[in-house]
Amino acid sequence: MASSLGRKMMWAVVGGAAMKAARGLTRDALHTRYGATRLPRPVRRQRNLHTALLMAVGTGAMMAVADVLQEQGKTAARAREPRPAA
Repeated sequence: MASSLGRKMMWAVVGGAAMKAARGLTRDALHTRYGATRLPRPVRRQRNLHTALLMAVGTGAMMAVADVLQEQGKTAARAREPRPAA
């Protein structure tokens, strides 16, 4: 049980680091060398239900993929277990 928690914490740290790196690379790609934005026109920030639903759907899809991968790992681990001699 403790190793499971440790593994989850490790993946949380790895995921956080990957997200931070992706955000940094994206921000760098959207700015010029002098700090000006590369977007052609100002973008209006929208904080509405559409954005919240999009985030919820994206998060749910990622969690579903993680569940399937975890279940696949459990199935593979059970398949590798040696069968007891009769």
